[in-house]
Amino acid sequence: MKFIRQLIPQQDFFTKGAIFFGLVLGASVAQVAPVSFGAADDEQAKPLSQLSVTSRATISPVIELYTSEGCSSCPNADNFMTELGGIIDRAIDQEFHAVPLAFHVDYWNRLGWIDPYSKPEFTARQREIGNINNQRSIYTPEFVVAGKESRGGTDVVERIKQSNRQMAAVDINLNLKAADTDKLEADFTIDNRITGAAGSDALAYVAIYENDIVREIGGGENKGRTLTHNYVVRHWSSPMRLSQGITNKTASLKIGGDWVRENLGFAVVVVNRENGETLQALNTSLDTLFPI
Repeated sequence: MKFIRQLIPQQDFFTKGAIFFGLVLGASVAQVAPVSFGAADDEQAKPLSQLSVTSRATISPVIELYTSEGCSSCPNADNFMTELGGIIDRAIDQEFHAVPLAFHVDYWNRLGWIDPYSKPEFTARQREIGNINNQRSIYTPEFVVAGKESRGGTDVVERIKQSNRQMAAVDINLNLKAADTDKLEADFTIDNRITGAAGSDALAYVAIYENDIVREIGGGENKGRTLTHNYVVRHWSSPMRLSQGITNKTASLKIGGDWVRENLGFAVVVVNRENGETLQALNTSLDTLFPI
């Protein structure tokens, strides 16, 4: 398969971290606590029997990062995603909200290092989004916000803000329960109020992702480096077609043996089938269901 790694003109934004966010999001970011994906010590009480989450009134866009452990340009993008996710999680301005997901692609695997989080279906998803966006090629690292290719930090943030200003015509109510340490039960209701033909073009996905993954890389372009990954997609469901009105869905999901339970999160994503646009999304940490 032919692929290229394109150098994004604003590539250096990946390295600016908190300085960049301070400029873009304003002074309120200074009040944001350091990035942390686990519960604080005083929050680690008894595990909850179930967890309920409801989507916001305005659209929370999905931020998709296509990345690979075998790509030397990807670690800075991974760090950018971590910074961005931390600010979303802890932002004083609750109008800045989104759902980050990192998809590890498999087309770097033949170049000296196999990324254990990569899947061919993630490459297929990136290629599908590339076709929707009329891209000449797929590449890493690539950010896609609300279904649109996004180049540069300013573009990523502005696309999030644009979605946040739109009232959602889709509502999601999610209930989660840990049946045991190896199984997660999800029960969710989606109210699709989109009228016309677009209302029947909605697709729903569920995802399980993992944070705080630290890896020693033994080959490829990142050989010898220690990399940290967050929002790594561990499970991505097949698409579920939605009708107009209220749809109830249930899913019983197996937790992988090598997944760190207290670092897991869960997301529900609803998109327009034709253009990939996020219609609504939500996510939540699972650390109260699978505590340390």
